[in-house]
Amino acid sequence: MTYKIQRGFKDGMNLYVKDFGAIGDGVKNDSSAIRKALTALKHSPKGSTLIFDENKTYYVSSGKIALDLKDLHDVAIKGCNSVILAKPIMSLCRIYGCSNVDIIGITFDYKTRPYAIADVLDVYEDGKIRIRANRSLNIRGTYKQPVADYFGLVDRPDGRYHVGITTYKVVDHNSYIYDVKCNTIFAERDLRLRMMKDNKYKFIIPMPHIGQVIEHAVRVIYNENVSMIDCNVKCAAKFMFFVKGNKGKVLFKGLKVDNDSDVPIVGWRDGFLCKENRAQIIWDGCIVRLLCDDIIKMSASLLQIQQKKGNTISLYCQETGTPYLDAEVGDEITFLNTDTGAFLGKRIIQDITIQENYIDICVDKDIDGVVASPSCKAYISALGAKNSIVKNCDLHGTFRFRSPIHITDSKIHVTRMWIDFEPPFEGPVAENILFDKCDILFDDDYHVYIHVDSKNNNWEKIGDPYRVKNIVFSDCNIRENAVELGAAEQKYSVVKFIKSAKECGK
Repeated sequence: MTYKIQRGFKDGMNLYVKDFGAIGDGVKNDSSAIRKALTALKHSPKGSTLIFDENKTYYVSSGKIALDLKDLHDVAIKGCNSVILAKPIMSLCRIYGCSNVDIIGITFDYKTRPYAIADVLDVYEDGKIRIRANRSLNIRGTYKQPVADYFGLVDRPDGRYHVGITTYKVVDHNSYIYDVKCNTIFAERDLRLRMMKDNKYKFIIPMPHIGQVIEHAVRVIYNENVSMIDCNVKCAAKFMFFVKGNKGKVLFKGLKVDNDSDVPIVGWRDGFLCKENRAQIIWDGCIVRLLCDDIIKMSASLLQIQQKKGNTISLYCQETGTPYLDAEVGDEITFLNTDTGAFLGKRIIQDITIQENYIDICVDKDIDGVVASPSCKAYISALGAKNSIVKNCDLHGTFRFRSPIHITDSKIHVTRMWIDFEPPFEGPVAENILFDKCDILFDDDYHVYIHVDSKNNNWEKIGDPYRVKNIVFSDCNIRENAVELGAAEQKYSVVKFIKSAKECGK
């Protein structure tokens, strides 16, 4: 796949990382040279391009971010099939505060992969097991997990079988044998441990000091019109892409999230965690798999009503505890009550005042039913990356869709999918989601895999309950009984399966 930059600038120039001292032998630290080249690009004419030598590997062993693209405008970075090899535990790439920027033809990888794989040799009482890893975990004595939800995975091709980990302890350093204490933060701990011992499934585990330590491999935050074209990401220490606060378009074209190792994992958490985006996000021709959480998760934050005086409403973001700075004057805001199940209505924001840990908004007119209460929620649907597109993609994993999106001409293997609403933190209530000409596959031929549910338990008590709306599967290859609807969604027939005349052979 090729992509030609056409920004319309005549004065652009080509810069080469080798002219700033980059070697690209995979051994020498090219950190300083790449930073100098990016600084020069920042001060170059519009339409300029920074070029890496073809098929070379650039080792980055210092700094917090391997490729840090900050405040770049109307430029491109052309990787020419090169590799940026990062020393853990830095982030792989940050795209921040940029506009009209293209990143083309770069593979991102870590020099030390953030995971290992092991055989379970013995299972003892109270979650203790003995393992033999495929390589040294590079620890002495005992290593205690750094986060509460630290986990490993049973290496099974179907589903995701998490096992919480508390500690590693060295038993035989030379033979890579360790005792692992597993906890019950995830269900069925003992069953899963016995599954690995008796059925010989391997145990995929995070590398100490690396796996599940750094939050995001790639951050795409507060940009306008940026793209990653023909790029590959081999692995992530925790989350893959964090996409937040963008405007215009964010394009991932020909992106591959996969690896070439014998350990079937790329990242521990979400592939694309997309929050508070006004941008249309486009995935075109992408291959994404081997992730332990959602391939795509799209949402906008739910806001709690703290106080109401006439047309002025105080909104608190419970998830962050900080003022919600993404709202703008002119936004349409939706109100509902998760206790009563009522849809309360929509208004236009006319003014915003930032307070210490919340915002005051003034809406165009008063709205009945909005009261100061933990159950009274609001969301701005424009911040859910509305009208995003997935096309010509091959995706395998779990998904959470809550904003209008069009998924077309794609192969989607669904481990689980939620088209829903998730208080107290995430909205909107899902609506206007179209699957068109897709092959939708599942792990088996009988279980439910797609959940369409507003989780509204009080919908019968009122005339206009909030609910998921307008979910359409058009000309898709899908097992219809793999889709489960909430009670309100069944009542209002929110899901439609449509076959065109051509599809039906008419």
